[in-house]
Amino acid sequence: MKPFQSIMATTNSLEEERMNEIYKITSLLIQTNIHDFTEILNISCGFLQMETGIISQVIQEDYHIIDYDSNNKELQLKNQIFDLKDTFCEITIRENNVFDIDDAATSYLKGHPCYSKFQTRSYIGVPIISEGKKFGTLNFSSSYANPKKFNQADRDFVQYLGQWISNYLDKRSFEKQIAEKNEELLKLNQELEKNNENLQKIMQEKDQLSQILLHDLKSPLSNIKMLSFLFEEMVTNSETEELFGIFNKSMQDVFHLISQMETLNSMESTPIKPYIEELELNAFVRDIIGNFLKSADEKNISLNYEPLPSALNIKTDSNLLTRVLNNLFSNAIKFSSFNKQVFITLQTQNEQFSVSIKDEGPGIHPHEMDKLFKRFTLLSNKPTNNESSSGLGLYIVKELLEKLKGSIDVMSTPGQGSLFKVNLPLTLVAN
Repeated sequence: MKPFQSIMATTNSLEEERMNEIYKITSLLIQTNIHDFTEILNISCGFLQMETGIISQVIQEDYHIIDYDSNNKELQLKNQIFDLKDTFCEITIRENNVFDIDDAATSYLKGHPCYSKFQTRSYIGVPIISEGKKFGTLNFSSSYANPKKFNQADRDFVQYLGQWISNYLDKRSFEKQIAEKNEELLKLNQELEKNNENLQKIMQEKDQLSQILLHDLKSPLSNIKMLSFLFEEMVTNSETEELFGIFNKSMQDVFHLISQMETLNSMESTPIKPYIEELELNAFVRDIIGNFLKSADEKNISLNYEPLPSALNIKTDSNLLTRVLNNLFSNAIKFSSFNKQVFITLQTQNEQFSVSIKDEGPGIHPHEMDKLFKRFTLLSNKPTNNESSSGLGLYIVKELLEKLKGSIDVMSTPGQGSLFKVNLPLTLVAN
């Protein structure tokens, strides 16, 4: 009989050895880059005093060995496939819990194929769950009876290790999905870049074609307009005069539309850089109003102009400002009924000036206010004398005001007209 001190020394030595093995396994488990489980299985076999450790995947009724380690070097199990029913893992998966056998030869499982066919006498295993589904098993087995009975510490250890492997497989699956999604995204981005390049080419070709068409249209239309002036002198009766009036008005609408399209093409094809020059504001606005007197007289609309009390020189791009005011004056007349008034007022405040255009038209419905400055947007209100409307005027106004460092305010009440107020700096500073 061994002395008590000798027994205690042996026990302490075994516990220390097991603690070292647990430390080794823990050190491996906290690593982020693990290419296979061989080393973990090897240390775990030593911890459990088992011969072979296996990680398997179960596909239907087939038992696939995806990784293993064994003291029996004659075993070659990697990628081997067995019938699940011939393994103790079938019981492990069915019970969905840790399952262990100390000695199959002396248990109710002595007739099981795993013992009779493969001579597996001791076994402990746990199901592996991946992505919420049963993946396979982590199991340890020996061709000899377990020299010590499996205790709760052994079961907890196998349970913990199985959970870690489950989590690791989930992580690896997730990383694979992320990599696949990233690859798909990369392909989509490459396709998108290619499509964008093609779209850019198409847009450039469209712009060039549009510019050519507009240029080619202006030449014959200008000839027609000149001929109309010549024939107008030959008018002999009121009926023919009325027809020429309709014709000339239609020509004006066409030239206005061409001018709008040219402005749009210019804004989209090349960056607009304002050309800053000095001008006298009162006279500048008065001259622009003069261009609309005829169209206002045709509808008996009064243009009421309130200039500044005294002359004021400003520095801005006269061409861009002219386009802005042309569109706003044109709209005020176009959407006003006959026998109405349009009020144009100039004001200055805090190094800024404003041009207000107030009409007595139908006003703008509140639900349409957010559509005002969008391209090709036609609102419910229609011109009152069959004038044309492209839906570009206010879009162009907003775009050009950005170049002039200005803004526009709109106030409108249905049935009571609208007020458009353009705000601009007295001195435009170039970028």
